[in-house]
Amino acid sequence: MWQRIEQFLHAGSAVLDFGCGSGRYLMRLQGRVARAAGFDVSPAALDTIRERAAQAGWHDLHILGPADTDISDHTQAFGKMDLVLCLFGVLGHITDEKARADALLRMRHALKPETGRLLISVPNRARRFRAEQAMNKEGCGLVRYTRQTGDGQNVVLNYQLFDPEKLVQELAAAGFNLRRIGCESVLPESWLLHNSLARRFDAILTPLCPPRWGYGIYAEASC
Repeated sequence: MWQRIEQFLHAGSAVLDFGCGSGRYLMRLQGRVARAAGFDVSPAALDTIRERAAQAGWHDLHILGPADTDISDHTQAFGKMDLVLCLFGVLGHITDEKARADALLRMRHALKPETGRLLISVPNRARRFRAEQAMNKEGCGLVRYTRQTGDGQNVVLNYQLFDPEKLVQELAAAGFNLRRIGCESVLPESWLLHNSLARRFDAILTPLCPPRWGYGIYAEASC
């Protein structure tokens, strides 16, 4: 994913990481772009980003949220973005359909017309949480699962899964023009993080496979 991001970066770029979390992609932008902003609705995530930015000496990083209006306030003050990132399944954590549509609209309004790009990835319902999907009789790809935090507590989370058609539909409804769609990866991310051989194999597989085979689905869009 980072290799895809790098194709759109230059010294004068303005980049927004929507749903930046603890800074997985955002912190790698330091020194690579003219302006970077990270938005999240989680106060804990924003506190983490502030700490990491301070430790890295990144004093002009723009940290936005949790108010939705922070993004429009930022673009009115500093200008629109060349690149908006919405990665690592961020859109899937917005389980209300209208709220997802509103989030995509905010991303589109933050982008420069025509030249701006959105890079987005979502979890593929054909490859993820099959047992949990079977429990939802409506068959809409909305699942509930439990994840254990670092301190051993169980947290119940909701997750909206996608197929390529659903992602394309929601992007189009928000006014985006689809430019590319494919696999984010074919192999599970946990394998790629811990196995260099898996990463090399996946780098060969991913460009060859259709989007519905991906562990995640990746799209590039403009407005």
